[in-house]
Amino acid sequence: MFVFGGCCCVQKNANDEHVFGTPLDSSAADVLAASHHPTERRTLNVPSDFSIRSVDSTATTGFGYVSLNEEQKAREMTKLQHMIRDFVMEFLQGVYLDAVLEDGTLVPCKCIMDSKLATLTLQVNHITRAIDLTSIQEICSGRELRDLQVTTPLDDLCATLVMQDDQCVSFKFTDVQAREHFATCMKVLRLALD
Repeated sequence: MFVFGGCCCVQKNANDEHVFGTPLDSSAADVLAASHHPTERRTLNVPSDFSIRSVDSTATTGFGYVSLNEEQKAREMTKLQHMIRDFVMEFLQGVYLDAVLEDGTLVPCKCIMDSKLATLTLQVNHITRAIDLTSIQEICSGRELRDLQVTTPLDDLCATLVMQDDQCVSFKFTDVQAREHFATCMKVLRLALD
């Protein structure tokens, strides 16, 4: 098992140590190398008009499926495109998220997307891992986390990236809206690579 000293997924052979993905490209390496004062840590911004439309949100709010007319669909598509663009811009510059370690401890993790939007680089202290987005097989949050066989204590504020080799990394957010914003944007980016 390996993600910053232990994260969440139980390996088939616990003696195998796996390092995520690909080497850093020069743009991600340059951003990670730049030193920032701790008070200048950039965090993920959730758009104020972001609304949650997941299975979790419909179960807790009582709202069901909503049918949209063509104009509403076009507006929603434009909102989604702007949200993804802003998310990508933040990740190109680097944002700090709270990574969840195997014992439930939260550690600040600097997350940077490369300019090709193909690799997510994670840095905790001086440990850096690159995750090829095509290796992400699932992005789980909320109720979906209950189906994972994990050793890390996760809750409704967590989102987990599950790779094809059963490695995973989990992040904890301040609220469900922030968690769903991250999960939604990552799912769109991942699907765009198929």
